[in-house]
Amino acid sequence: MARVLERLFPTLTSPTLRLPAIGGWLLNEVWEAKNYPHPDPAAFLRSGEEKVNDLEGVLCASAWRLYDEFQAPPDDNRNLLNFLTDQRPCATVVFDGLSLREVPAILHLAKESGFTVREMGFSQSAIPSETVDFIEERLGLTGTSPVQLPGRQALKEKGIAAYYYPHPNHREHLDAVPPALLIWSAFPDVTYKDSGARFPEHFAQLDQTLKTAWTNTVQQVPKNRRILVTSDHGYVFFGHGLSFPRQNVELVEITRRFAGQRFCGMGAGEGLLEHPDVAVLSNYAGKPVMMIRGRVQTHVPGEQANRLYKHGGLSLMEMLTPWIVLE
Repeated sequence: MARVLERLFPTLTSPTLRLPAIGGWLLNEVWEAKNYPHPDPAAFLRSGEEKVNDLEGVLCASAWRLYDEFQAPPDDNRNLLNFLTDQRPCATVVFDGLSLREVPAILHLAKESGFTVREMGFSQSAIPSETVDFIEERLGLTGTSPVQLPGRQALKEKGIAAYYYPHPNHREHLDAVPPALLIWSAFPDVTYKDSGARFPEHFAQLDQTLKTAWTNTVQQVPKNRRILVTSDHGYVFFGHGLSFPRQNVELVEITRRFAGQRFCGMGAGEGLLEHPDVAVLSNYAGKPVMMIRGRVQTHVPGEQANRLYKHGGLSLMEMLTPWIVLE
């Protein structure tokens, strides 16, 4: 923790926005592209998550207002709809649940496929960090799930043809006529619902399957289009020792109110939960939203409690998403 704090102390004490520098640290130091291919993917995963855990421990103890920066929308040049409108002819491939730790693999696949990387950075998830909320906030479509995107007339009127890929092996014939293509892949999010998400080795398996998903999406985009590869949210990895150490009594009320999840809307008459690890944020369906800051692990009942990869909170690995532009 001392090395992380020493490295980022100027950033954490800056009076300006701190997320840009934190995102740069994650991309250029924690998840360095030069470390790919990984000789030991599980060790790469753990090493990176340990650094993030150390930083978030400091944030939640002394700089928790950094998480408030997630409430601001991303810059206009990191907005999904703006890209689909302004960069035509273009295509966007959204890998649902892809995190910054997969960026080295994406850059490697881009090089192997003959693409030039025009931009490599990050954007951010919506508040709350769920897919339906992301689609509403970034595409202006209320109550829409990814599988419904191809049928939305509002997208067609904007010159956007949408496609949904339920699994990595799925293929579509992509229409070369529309000025903008939106390709939404359920990978890797669908894999986190599998039993394999109980083990660190799941990361290595994702690395292999990503090649298949890439071949069936990015490499099928008609030529001469600028391509954005991005995500709606990421995942945090909760291996042993990778959440904040606390006395159990501190988590009792959080677990009770959040019912094992990492965000919740508040019902009528409910009081705010005042806790340093809980953020009360913008309205969601007309109600205040509470989200867990950092890497507080709640345990849902049943089989899901054993999964090491979890989503739904206000952590760096969930909220910061890849933004890679290719030609």
